[in-house]
Amino acid sequence: MRPRTKTTFVGLAIVAAACWFATALAQSPANSELNMTGIWKGTRTSTGGAERDFRFRSVEFDLSQRDGTLSGSYRCYAGKKATGDCNNPVGRITDGTINGDQVKIDVQAMPNSLTCSFTGTVTVAKMNGKFTCYAGGSLSSVGIWKATKR
Repeated sequence: MRPRTKTTFVGLAIVAAACWFATALAQSPANSELNMTGIWKGTRTSTGGAERDFRFRSVEFDLSQRDGTLSGSYRCYAGKKATGDCNNPVGRITDGTINGDQVKIDVQAMPNSLTCSFTGTVTVAKMNGKFTCYAGGSLSSVGIWKATKR
């Protein structure tokens, strides 16, 4: 290869790599603007804490997003009503954040002030991770959760 051709080839390779990297960054959820506003329905499964067995519950987050802050409401249900497995059926989001593809949603459920923290990752229409719940200051349950935007 002649020196000028070699320099041109290296220059083109660098430009191609830079374009690929910029495209990959632009498509990455960690660097994109995710729209979290809307209804997210899913499940949470207890894997420990005061609950020694696996308890499966349906959950719903009604989220509003303003920049990186999330607010809204929370529901836990089995069918259309609260049950012994979900005796804190409604709540509010006391603190919520989205930072890149990382989400954190803190919930205070009513009527007896159960508090839960849901942390995990989010893509355009799905999120999942781990949760921890406390009742009266004591660990109530820990587990995994997932939700899909409706």
